[in-house]
Amino acid sequence: MNIEIPYTPRPGQAQLHGELQAKRWGVVVCHRRWGKTVMAINHLLRDAVLNTKPNPRFAYIAPTYRQAKAVAWDYLKQFAGAVPMVRFHETELRADLPNGARIQLLGAENPDSLRGIYLDGAVLDEMADMPESLFPEIIRPALSDRKGWSLFIGTPRGHNAFFDLYTAAEGEADWHTAIYRASETGILDEEELDAARAMMTPDQFEQEFECSWVANVPGAVFGKELQDIHEKGRINSVPYDPTVRVDTWWDLGVGDSTAIWFTQSVGRAVHVIDFYENRGEGLPHYAKVLSDRDYFYGTHNAPHDIEVRELG
Repeated sequence: MNIEIPYTPRPGQAQLHGELQAKRWGVVVCHRRWGKTVMAINHLLRDAVLNTKPNPRFAYIAPTYRQAKAVAWDYLKQFAGAVPMVRFHETELRADLPNGARIQLLGAENPDSLRGIYLDGAVLDEMADMPESLFPEIIRPALSDRKGWSLFIGTPRGHNAFFDLYTAAEGEADWHTAIYRASETGILDEEELDAARAMMTPDQFEQEFECSWVANVPGAVFGKELQDIHEKGRINSVPYDPTVRVDTWWDLGVGDSTAIWFTQSVGRAVHVIDFYENRGEGLPHYAKVLSDRDYFYGTHNAPHDIEVRELG
């Protein structure tokens, strides 16, 4: 039968649907009011309608069950309601389609309650507010036997699991990554953005509308500078030159972590080629870390507090 869903995607949404079809995994960072929930529900619905596996299962997951209902339930009823013979289960926030497919809204506040399900596709909305264990321990195994897909969407909340996932996914063959900033999409006009900017702190505006990973992180050091070099593509793979000495730069930890940066000065540029961090270890451990790397070392630089602290 011909089924027409009453959904007209914006140009950016339409392009994203196409790009996600070619990838199994997607990480999409969106500014507020971009329309990520509408896009996500329709992405789930399209796959549910077209899926030919027996009894396919799909999930839209929000940080809490209550949030899933408030944000996505009306959208699911609106768009899935165009499918003939669809049945909605209000108490379970579930839509059953005539081909046996099922789309259900779930909350992430009790991850263990989701164990045991199987999935053909899942959307994790506002992943930055979810338990870090949810995907690797529960959702990823649920997708395995059906080789299902997953889409992670949200707005930044600093350098947490969502940020780690985005940075790890960049450049990977089976992953699609995208960032949609309000200054670039044109969805919100300048008058509205100016009004929001006037009522928010600069960091709040940068986080919510410009998708900054570091703007609203309390105590962040060099956060804006790191954000700038990340956006300019200056964070990438730098080769180790065995003819150039490697300098190390240490942050010594007694009750917290010890961190070591490894750099090479090549011309006027400083290449950060390696990094190591650990805690609860003595200096012999870190001496072995340096020895095992077999670099051609130059200067080992300790912080100022080495004069007043004792590590053994």
